[in-house]
Amino acid sequence: MKKVPDLADLARRDGRFDAEAYAFVSQSLRHAAKLNRKDRASGSERHLTANQLVEGAIDLAVERYGLLADLVLRSWGVRRSQDLGEITFALIEHGIFTKQPSDRIEDFYTGPDFVDAVEGRVTDRIARRWVAG
Repeated sequence: MKKVPDLADLARRDGRFDAEAYAFVSQSLRHAAKLNRKDRASGSERHLTANQLVEGAIDLAVERYGLLADLVLRSWGVRRSQDLGEITFALIEHGIFTKQPSDRIEDFYTGPDFVDAVEGRVTDRIARRWVAG
């Protein structure tokens, strides 16, 4: 049986991100799978792109933390899409995530600006609630 890595230990050894950031990226993967209707798929059909994972992370952060989402992510050391890539590939390296041969960390480098994406997503949610309310 394979030992599950301790995220706090992984974060401590890496030094760039809090353990909460690693847990959040893992939760973001599940959230993104649901958003992209891949949560019930199998094999390679289950695979998410870097962009889908980043979008899922932004959506989950806004859903959980609202206007504080950017502040919460920054407190964990996550400031940009590339940071999500660094965490994702650390989780791959430690056997928590898997990857396709075509997956590259550089796929995360062109993601959206977090501040703009979070603010835009929060504004959209508030506007939808206002219209629906």
